[in-house]
Amino acid sequence: MRRKFKKNERGQAMVEMALVLPIFLCLVCGIIDFGWLFYNQISLNNAAREGARYAVVHYEPGTDWKENALLTMESSMVGVDNAVAVVSDPSWQQIKAEVSADVHILTGLLQTFLGKDTITLEASCVMRLEN
Repeated sequence: MRRKFKKNERGQAMVEMALVLPIFLCLVCGIIDFGWLFYNQISLNNAAREGARYAVVHYEPGTDWKENALLTMESSMVGVDNAVAVVSDPSWQQIKAEVSADVHILTGLLQTFLGKDTITLEASCVMRLEN
């Protein structure tokens, strides 16, 4: 038995796909970019916390505590390239660790809206000296 279509129903699935596909692709690209940036922000937050923790536990004037804190920060940044880490000298019995990185955007969707292909992410952590 052959099914007959009305003339106005031909190509209906193709039209529906043409209307829904751009919205779906924008949603998927947005999820990918947001997840990538969120992952990198968490990595930077962890690095700042680890560096500050190392600095307050191992602070001793005249030693290389600052260089070791920076090495700790760099080793805890997983998957982040071109990051800049800074550990401040103690003031008011506190040490501040800061890190920033330019993160490349994965999909072209966010690049078209922002007009650039990288986003600068920053994280910092302040802890009191334990000595």
